[in-house]
Amino acid sequence: MRNRCIALIAEAVVLNLLAIYLIWRFYVYPRVGVVQGEGFWERSESGVLLMAVAFVAVIAAISIQGYFLIIKPYSEKLSEMEKAIEESRKAEAIRKEFVANVSHELKTPLTSISGFIETLQEGAAEDPEIRTKFIDIIAIETSRLKRLINDLLVLSDIENKRSFGCGKFNVKKAVESTIQALKPIADSKEITVLAQLDAEMVISGSEDRFCQMMMNLIENAIKYSDEGKRIWVKAYVDGERKVISVKDEGIGIAPEHHERLFERFYRVDKSRSKKAGGTGLGLSIVKHIAVLLGAVLRVESCVGKGSEFFVIFEKEEEDIA
Repeated sequence: MRNRCIALIAEAVVLNLLAIYLIWRFYVYPRVGVVQGEGFWERSESGVLLMAVAFVAVIAAISIQGYFLIIKPYSEKLSEMEKAIEESRKAEAIRKEFVANVSHELKTPLTSISGFIETLQEGAAEDPEIRTKFIDIIAIETSRLKRLINDLLVLSDIENKRSFGCGKFNVKKAVESTIQALKPIADSKEITVLAQLDAEMVISGSEDRFCQMMMNLIENAIKYSDEGKRIWVKAYVDGERKVISVKDEGIGIAPEHHERLFERFYRVDKSRSKKAGGTGLGLSIVKHIAVLLGAVLRVESCVGKGSEFFVIFEKEEEDIA
């Protein structure tokens, strides 16, 4: 870029000097010098006009070159720098918010555990009823802390594109194994999980990550559904797309929350999320895994009527063929 600029400036200087010389030679000199032969004046006038047109054309050419070689690249670089600065600011804001949220989420159970341990050390441990109650609470908070740390580690692995073995896997088998793993939680609330799965559907990517994504979606559906409700898990082909969906009869989500559902630590109802034992990272993990697998997410929900989450994959070329 620097060499181009120097060459362009040198070219402009030479052309301008040449233009000045020609104007002097054909326009100024004939007026102050001796007329050299008949018709010279007319020839000089024509020469001046020709040189003026040439001069304008040269300056226009230099201006165009200057725009494409200097101004436009500089403008593009400036735009890229401004965009990078803006992205850096956003990333810094997200980082600060993330650190603040993590600190708060870690501090809450740790403070609770510390407080109950101190109370037990001060003599409350002598009372069997109080001791049992406090130990149970400590166990719950420890479990919550463990889930939060595990989710943070999973999120970190996904963001750093650390993945397990990738290949093609059968969606029906992967989803059925996930449902089976969550059966005890569903049974404890007498929730029925109904599966309608395309037996031939195959997806490329990490099966472990896919199962983790489905685990979060189905577990969320169980957590936010009342006892005795139903959940539908579907896998089907819709035109040129492969669709996996999880539908529940839960509390539903108001439309104003839909855009922020997949943000880290975003909770629609904080009190209910805490009661359900959520870390606020489940749907964020779902989003990151979906991106890793090349899928997009969509949610349809209405308060009091349940929610349905869609994971949509574009069909692969070999499937279309």
